Amino acid sequence: MKVTEPALQPKSRAAPTESSAAARSLTTTVFQLLRSSILYGQLEPGLKLSAGRLATQYRVSLSAIREALARLAAEGLLDSEDHRGFRVAKVSKADLMDLTQTRCEIECIALRRSIESGDAAWEKRVTEAFQALQAAEGKSRPLDQRRYELHSDFHHALLEACGSEWLLRLRGMLFERAERYRLLSVNYAKVRREVHDEHKQLYDAVLKRDAEKAIAILTRHTMETTKALLQIEDEALFADNKPAKGSKKGRQVKLVAEVGGLLRSF
Repeated sequence: MKVTEPALQPKSRAAPTESSAAARSLTTTVFQLLRSSILYGQLEPGLKLSAGRLATQYRVSLSAIREALARLAAEGLLDSEDHRGFRVAKVSKADLMDLTQTRCEIECIALRRSIESGDAAWEKRVTEAFQALQAAEGKSRPLDQRRYELHSDFHHALLEACGSEWLLRLRGMLFERAERYRLLSVNYAKVRREVHDEHKQLYDAVLKRDAEKAIAILTRHTMETTKALLQIEDEALFADNKPAKGSKKGRQVKLVAEVGGLLRSF
């Protein structure tokens, strides 16, 4: 299933001659366009990308496309094939499990530190981010780009008082990878969750400075998306969803059970 919500549209024309600054800006624009298309599922996992076709589509130079593709590969959103170009990185259930567990561990540390150290200004930022997200959740579709940005802002605000740039940097990288799975879950998951209620519970616990409760809510909030995705049997989505004959159901049950174990460990 393809996402119908377009992220952005290609620019209509690139200048015939570009300064170094303009060239960098153009490459960044192409990078952002392609990145959004991957995150939103418009460029499906495993799809082979043609630099020439992309250059024609976006009306930019091959060098701009190649640099953008290299940056996406460095972020893990593309797989580089020796002398054969790039493919959109595949998603797998094993990767999702690893990503989810690591993300929970990092975010729980950061959230506890934020609750312990955050001041009144931090509480104000958390409140503003929460209110903006709540307003968007009531008016927009799950795949709306603005809602995506507000969701990211809220989760970042919760952790930004942790006092560690490295924690925030690691958390940001993990969150971006997880968002790709979350956006895919909107299209593939059979059950729709009331995430605004989960955000409200998390917000309330944080403002009450109840670290244990907030951590438990944040962990469950993250794990529920993973649990929904692990129950998907669409072979076009997951690279490791083609096990040997007769083993598919057992592997799926095992992975879902592992999520339950992770939930109990936090």
